[in-house]
Amino acid sequence: MTQLINTSNINTSYDKIDQIMLVDELSSTEYYVGWSLNFSDPGASYWRIKRIWKVGSVWKFEFPNGSQDYKWEWDERLSYSYYT
Repeated sequence: MTQLINTSNINTSYDKIDQIMLVDELSSTEYYVGWSLNFSDPGASYWRIKRIWKVGSVWKFEFPNGSQDYKWEWDERLSYSYYT
């Protein structure tokens, strides 16, 4: 289930820019979190995506191809390869 969360009140390195955050909870041990600087279309390549998943007792945080850039499509998040 994807949830829309407005993070405009959170202090980030992008001060004075409203970010939109989406959260996709696939299971209790796997989540995808995406940020856009200007609420771009989820099918456009303007998203930063993080995969959070649990392996044993350890939570891992990974990004598509290891990149934290705002260049990914939220709609394609499940098709990317994720690395730290």
